[in-house]
Amino acid sequence: MMEEIKHIFDFPKPVLEVYSKKWIIAFVLLVVLDLVSKVWITETLAFRLTEHQLENAVPGKVEALVRGKQQINILGENGRFVKFSLVFNDRFVFGSGPTAPVLGLFISGFAVIFLVFYRLHNHTFGPSLAWLFVFSGAVGNLIDKMFVKSLETGDWVFSFGPQPNHVSGVVDFVECIWFGWSSTYDMLSFTLPVLGTFRPLAWLAWPSWPTFNLADSLIVVGTILLVLSMIRNPAPARSE
Repeated sequence: MMEEIKHIFDFPKPVLEVYSKKWIIAFVLLVVLDLVSKVWITETLAFRLTEHQLENAVPGKVEALVRGKQQINILGENGRFVKFSLVFNDRFVFGSGPTAPVLGLFISGFAVIFLVFYRLHNHTFGPSLAWLFVFSGAVGNLIDKMFVKSLETGDWVFSFGPQPNHVSGVVDFVECIWFGWSSTYDMLSFTLPVLGTFRPLAWLAWPSWPTFNLADSLIVVGTILLVLSMIRNPAPARSE
């Protein structure tokens, strides 16, 4: 057991060579930029809450729902193509899965720790820029999950779990137009006993892409770069 634990911390290359000082500075700047943008949005826009998020609101103390602008138009008439509109994702990827802010926090924390050690043991895999984006986005969202946002004032309050009169979840605010091909909603749909109906192409019928933030964008771009790196430089086959 001790040998296995020791192996985890036995890195083939010094930590500060894998994560250089310039890399760390860029990482900190990106995380700060992500968090600053989120704080600015929560101070500027009115909160849009789901039904279950409203259940934590104390009657008469939901000023954040009407305080500030409803949206900020970025591109197109009335923000048709791109706009800022504040929501909180207390679920998982693309707002899918059950409401689980505490579970999501611990899963995110474990994922970040795993990636840190994976990178240290596999420092030749993928470009450093890709890892910079992935780590910056993951840590930005992780820190976001450590705070609940006051429905009364919009302030961020450090908490590992839900609090009354506060909303949990990652701050998402960039809303972009999507395909909106409603005809695809029922294409290839099929029904299974007990499980119900499945529509694998329903995502093409979304009127807009799921609302996201800077951290999400960094993770997506970084992941794409890692995948492209795997395609261009596949791992050599092991000799028998």
